[in-house]
Amino acid sequence: LWGHLVPADLDAHRPVLLELNVEYLSWIEQISEELFGLRLRDMLGADVRTYTEGALDAMVSAAQRHGAFYLVEVDGVPVGMGALRRFAHGVAEVKRMYVRPEHRGRRLGATLLTQLVSDARSLGYDEVRLDTGPFMGAAHRTYAAAGFVDRDAYEGAEVPKQLWPHWRFMELSLR
Repeated sequence: LWGHLVPADLDAHRPVLLELNVEYLSWIEQISEELFGLRLRDMLGADVRTYTEGALDAMVSAAQRHGAFYLVEVDGVPVGMGALRRFAHGVAEVKRMYVRPEHRGRRLGATLLTQLVSDARSLGYDEVRLDTGPFMGAAHRTYAAAGFVDRDAYEGAEVPKQLWPHWRFMELSLR
């Protein structure tokens, strides 16, 4: 059974949003340290939980104002998330695409991405950008299948600049 998308609500979903964001960033932290010897804590200036607690409200409310933030549920249990935020005039950015490892391979990420791109179109964006770790192979295939193509790193991306040489940046034209 594939999941369904539930618009995230900060009041109702704060604990699970915090948990998923900490899981996601902890995964990035672990792999970045293993692969590149770079500590996310050093690059962010805080540990993952503190960074997430400080950024969560702004991230979710910004996504809700000019984009979307969804929880992915399977049998009523949140197993993933993803967001679309306004990045610049006419440009949206996909953020926090994450599905828990035990639920991967069910096309939940593809379902989520399809919705986020549809939201970007209906909100009048001309382009959607994203950044993705080099170890996120399934995500790369999902983005490419949706029409995303590689592009140069871009100022304003959340990923710390120290990771840019290792990271993949992609875009999709909606024009």
